[in-house]
Amino acid sequence: MSADAGTVKHPAVAILEDLIRIESVNPHFDASAQGENGVADYIERRMIAAGLPVRRQQVFPGRDNLIIELRTGRDVPTLLFEAHMDTVSLGSMIDPLVPRYQDGKLYGRGACDTKGTLAGMIYTLEQCALNPERLSADIVLCASVDEEHEYHGLRAFMALDMKIDGAVVGEPTEMGIVVAHKGCARFTVQTHGKAAHSSMPHEGNSAVYQMMEVLSFIREKIEPELTQRQHPLCGSPTIVVGTIHGGTQINIVPETCTIEIDRRIIPGENPDEVLAEFTARLHAYAEGKGIKFTIGELLLDWALNTPYDSPIVPWAQQAARTLGLNEQLTGVPYSSDASKLQRRGIPTIVYGPGSIAQAHSREEWVPVREVEQAAEYYLQLALLFGSRQ
Repeated sequence: MSADAGTVKHPAVAILEDLIRIESVNPHFDASAQGENGVADYIERRMIAAGLPVRRQQVFPGRDNLIIELRTGRDVPTLLFEAHMDTVSLGSMIDPLVPRYQDGKLYGRGACDTKGTLAGMIYTLEQCALNPERLSADIVLCASVDEEHEYHGLRAFMALDMKIDGAVVGEPTEMGIVVAHKGCARFTVQTHGKAAHSSMPHEGNSAVYQMMEVLSFIREKIEPELTQRQHPLCGSPTIVVGTIHGGTQINIVPETCTIEIDRRIIPGENPDEVLAEFTARLHAYAEGKGIKFTIGELLLDWALNTPYDSPIVPWAQQAARTLGLNEQLTGVPYSSDASKLQRRGIPTIVYGPGSIAQAHSREEWVPVREVEQAAEYYLQLALLFGSRQ
């Protein structure tokens, strides 16, 4: 039932309210932020109350992954539910830690990305703990840290080398079963010039002017080529110059200029090869133009490309059919923890309420009805996984 309709709240919606009230901003975005441990403490209390064992895995001081295992005691496959606890900064959002309902939407920082999915997964573990004999699989929940920055939480979890036969990563997918998403190659380009007094610019070599050539290369050469590449679910790869910094003061010819680039890759592309190709292309373009540059790697992240015949996909679609939800397989343009799990050979889908358009926004919200539906979907998938089809 929708919480703003004056009816009884679905348990997952009440959990989401609690999670919104807990600030869990990733300290990368705000040095004064509290990080994820408040959310971890909340989940730990609920899981212990449900009679489930809880493991805290320190990733950074004061920032722990929370790992909950519901074991049946039988020789059955293991299904992982994973969602991150951190959010981006509170920014200019009005009352970001106060749950607010309007027109069937629940507002609050993290409501969409991804406390709505985390609430549904908590609900699922609690429900499964009531009747574990109904399960055909062991269920593991990993509530991870640092997804919004560099995925250190999931990397630490994977280092445990736990046996996992299928995974669901919680992200806003508008209730679509995501089997493909983009990855990224993030890197810097720094041009190198020669400093001089601005009254004698001919004695110098402006790194900013050199960077103008690099930007022209990206706009005129790289961007048009990327539009010619296509993936049926994810579309074309993209390239964005996100930041630019050059010079030290107004009366000095700039000695350096630096841009940060976000190159989104599609399934079938290799992030290492993408960076190497860009570097080689820029070297060839710069030759004879007086452009001197260096490239620095920031983050290389693979795309998700779960085969349609992966073991988890039929159960994911069956769970949707059982509840009368959309069973179509789809793709999204952003990246998630899912591709890292797939790289370990774990068949993975991404699923959750809300749209990426609301994530990180000044008016972050999630449809209440989708929170309810996602929670029941996770539960249905937990009950189906490992059963005969």
